[in-house]
Amino acid sequence: LHGYSNEQFKLVEDLENSVDRYEDKLGTYLVKVTEREMTAKQNAEVSKFLHTISDFERISDHALNIAEAAKELHEKKLSFSDAAAHELEVMEAALTEILSTAIRSFVNNDLQLAARVEPLEELIDNLCDEMKLHHVDRQKGLCTLGQGFVFNDLLTNYERVADHCSNIAVALIELESDSFDTHEYLNSLKELKSDMYERYYEEYRRVYQL
Repeated sequence: LHGYSNEQFKLVEDLENSVDRYEDKLGTYLVKVTEREMTAKQNAEVSKFLHTISDFERISDHALNIAEAAKELHEKKLSFSDAAAHELEVMEAALTEILSTAIRSFVNNDLQLAARVEPLEELIDNLCDEMKLHHVDRQKGLCTLGQGFVFNDLLTNYERVADHCSNIAVALIELESDSFDTHEYLNSLKELKSDMYERYYEEYRRVYQL
């Protein structure tokens, strides 16, 4: 999006194809593995992968959609107003953080890190709604219809990526909490929202302001 090149686009395209192949092969393997006798730890690991593999694959689909939006901007020589560009930068920073947090929590089985994902996902949803309203106001003068379609398309993909990050984190919490002492405060989103959830949301809201 920020400095388009055909080489970069091709790289995203190739990686997305690789992720599709990985999901297919891993999915087939995991289903076969479930037919074997496993330890409790192995069962937990297989469940974790089966519950999250499609979310990782869908994230790569949205990455390709974003690359295609960048290609359209480049080929049609479109650019956003300064206000729209600034808002997208804020959104992209929040999206980068939620991706990093979800992946690190997944790799390390870190439930406390996973608990940070859902509040940030809610903030990203709210930012998207706010940006769409701002965009409607800007269409009265600064943004063309072509820019508008791409802007909304980007927001849709950003929002969906955040949703999949949330799915990954929630799956971790649900699958792992029973075997950890943290079960008491991580067993439901409702409980999270009462204290820690609100604290994390407020922390992110201060960082990511339009």
